Amino acid sequence: MPPSKAQSNFHTLRTTISSTTTLIRTFQSTLQSPSTPPTSIANPPNPLALLSDASKVLKAQTTKLSLLLLNKPFTPSAITFILNSLAHECLPALMSGLELCPAEEYTNLLHEHVKKSLARIMVELSSVLTSIPLDEHGIEKGVGRDTLASTGVLWEECDGLVTLASEGLVRLAVRKVEEYHGLLKDAIEELEGWDADEDEEGMEDSASDDGENIPPTPATDRSALETSLKNLSLSTLSVLKTRALDHLRLIRLLYPILVKQRISTFPNVTSTTTPSTLPTPTQVQSLDRLISYTQQFTEETDEIAGALYASDEDEVERRLGLLREMGTDCVRGVKMGWEGKEDAFGGFVEKWSDKVEKVGRGDQEER
Repeated sequence: MPPSKAQSNFHTLRTTISSTTTLIRTFQSTLQSPSTPPTSIANPPNPLALLSDASKVLKAQTTKLSLLLLNKPFTPSAITFILNSLAHECLPALMSGLELCPAEEYTNLLHEHVKKSLARIMVELSSVLTSIPLDEHGIEKGVGRDTLASTGVLWEECDGLVTLASEGLVRLAVRKVEEYHGLLKDAIEELEGWDADEDEEGMEDSASDDGENIPPTPATDRSALETSLKNLSLSTLSVLKTRALDHLRLIRLLYPILVKQRISTFPNVTSTTTPSTLPTPTQVQSLDRLISYTQQFTEETDEIAGALYASDEDEVERRLGLLREMGTDCVRGVKMGWEGKEDAFGGFVEKWSDKVEKVGRGDQEER
């Protein structure tokens, strides 16, 4: 007896789910691999426009898919049609959009942002596929909350790519630097609230408690023991904290002016940018390096705080030296405007560098 129409539709659906899952895994493998130079294409489409259009279609199709999964009657043929659309149109278009915006031309920041967004799309779409009933028995189980949550993430990622295309690279860069600025401000606030003297007193109390049952020792031995338990005096640790905060507050000053004078003035890249108006390779490298510095400042701040909490004077001094060097390299690397001309930012760089140099000299005089 030949299979019924319903059985045939379910068979086709299962085959489509399997092939779509295989395609997604292939794309996931590509996304996890180092990016390769794009194939040369004559008159390539704008990658952000392509990503935006594909995202709009993906959101619309996943919305339809969710409604079909939630509502009765269950229609395997309609779901198969949507999955074929995703596999043959949306997903390949998204991957092509990524390939057409290489880091060398569109910045590593934008390229990696798109790459991570597509990776999340593939993960959530895979989750939705696993929830699709494969036969009549599966229909009775219904759709779980995980499917609805995955659909929500898909919508969010699609909206994000559409926003990226309209607002462009500059807005993405501003948000990223403001994110790092927020982390730095939080770290400074935490360090400001830390009582170095109280921490040292706790170390003393701990040392005293640990020694309650230890037989009395000669004064010279006791002195040596105390020295080994406490490398820094209370005043020295407090001075270290103050010096560290002086450095970090100078770094904190950089973020708003870098956003205003350099990042916001960078040649923007949107869905309407043509190949002839893209930033130059030198500009792209400079922006990526600038954003990398704003991230490294936050990471170095964490290392400095950790060294302070551990009362490691030498490590604090070493880290502060690195921070001064990084800060100076950062501002001097973008001292000139994007067109290679001097502007008001150059004067700020000189004044800021002088302050950093004075703080550095003060460190060495204090030691």
